[in-house]
Amino acid sequence: MARTESRNSQVRENQTRDEEYTFEEEDYLAIPQEVQERFLNQGMVLRWIRIQLRGADDYQNVGKRTRDGWVFVTPDEVPELSVSSIVKEGGRYAGTVVRGDVALAKMPEGRAIARKEYFEKKADDLMNAVNSQLMNSSDSRMPIFNNSKSTVTKGKSPRFQD
Repeated sequence: MARTESRNSQVRENQTRDEEYTFEEEDYLAIPQEVQERFLNQGMVLRWIRIQLRGADDYQNVGKRTRDGWVFVTPDEVPELSVSSIVKEGGRYAGTVVRGDVALAKMPEGRAIARKEYFEKKADDLMNAVNSQLMNSSDSRMPIFNNSKSTVTKGKSPRFQD
């Protein structure tokens, strides 16, 4: 009888070993979906802004981002992030939600959309200028054809588990 029990335990061990475990590295800068939706309902978008570079305060980047309209988020606004983030107690960035060398900031959604459209138009204008200059230097003896295509990808590509 003892032999049957040990045999059953061996079968059970084999079955548990056959389970497949997967692991994905946590996205350090992921903002929980419920937090993003809550801010979107208030008409705001969220973004991490670099506040330090190589251990020194990055005044230039912070100044540019605040001039763009980004405002740092206080810990009262995102209590969900209190476990995974720290709150600066002193210094220039006191009272901000920080992860490593970046701080969480918010901006009105309309302004963020306008900013994005502005920079997309600026990039398109620059590409059109380069292409027109390229075509102006074309010679009939050796014509230039522009068959280039550009694609933009953001973030990690999706991975599906079988």
